[in-house]
Amino acid sequence: MNRTNVIGVTLCVIIFLGAFFITGNVSAYLNIEALLVVLSGTFGATMLSFPFVEIRNAWFVARGAYRSGGADPDEVIRMLLDMAIKSRMDGLTSLEKMEGEATVFFLRDALRMLADNYPEQEIRDILTTESHFFRVRRQHNERIFRAMATYSPAFGLAGSVIGLIGLLVGLGDTGEVLRYIPIALISTLYGILFGNFILSPCAENIRAKTDRELLLQQIIIEGVCAIKGETNTHILERKLTSFLTPASRNEAHESFIELRRKYVRLARARHQTEAGPAAATAATTSTPTAQAEVPKAKPAPAAANGTSPARPATRQAPAGPTANGSGKGTESKT
Repeated sequence: MNRTNVIGVTLCVIIFLGAFFITGNVSAYLNIEALLVVLSGTFGATMLSFPFVEIRNAWFVARGAYRSGGADPDEVIRMLLDMAIKSRMDGLTSLEKMEGEATVFFLRDALRMLADNYPEQEIRDILTTESHFFRVRRQHNERIFRAMATYSPAFGLAGSVIGLIGLLVGLGDTGEVLRYIPIALISTLYGILFGNFILSPCAENIRAKTDRELLLQQIIIEGVCAIKGETNTHILERKLTSFLTPASRNEAHESFIELRRKYVRLARARHQTEAGPAAATAATTSTPTAQAEVPKAKPAPAAANGTSPARPATRQAPAGPTANGSGKGTESKT
């Protein structure tokens, strides 16, 4: 129950009790005999209808329904979209780390099956079966409170009958008449108030809380199966937001855009981090190869007078034997 409901209930109770104080005689509405008739009859009939363990569990469920409002569907959809984008980047095994962050037990169980690589159809069957029997248990708890709300006015009427019988028996005694008239009237008042102001609202609150949790479970089933099937994140976003009211869909869409931007930035940062060591390794391996290459010869500088540099003198080959076999070159005649 949220703060607004608490304030509203408190104001209504004050106004309701104030109506009794206006009469100026509050003690006239207090009667122990009538209260005992209504309470004992209501709880006795309930004990005859249901086992004590089930009655105790129903009270625990009702107390939990008023204490905790449950998870927000918008937040659950945001978590599922976050997991879908993360699984496409890092794989399904990365979802095992997010299992501890899930506050909903149903979602934590689904993530455990994803991390254990269950087939998609088995995940859907297991989660659907769990959701079905959860609804059956909650309907049984609701039925207990509705039965009590039915018994209470009936035993208030029984208290009125008891008071009328005592009234008829003591017609000759004024004291006896005055004693049984409050029982005859106030027991009916107690039965109506107890049944319609306490028990029926408890049953309705359990039903509303059950419907809300069933909606969350259906969202989780569809989201987890889509993550397992690697559905496109845009399609998954449209599918999950269809569970929400039109007023809440814009908020969910903006959250999805922020998630995509966040993961795009992470992907770029990761790419730059991986590219840095790779470039350094490539530079390190290329340095010894460059040092091993033989440097090219530089051209000789030009002469000061602008002429081309002198070529080195070529070595003359030794004279070969002459035609006459003398081994000497031919001398010119003088």
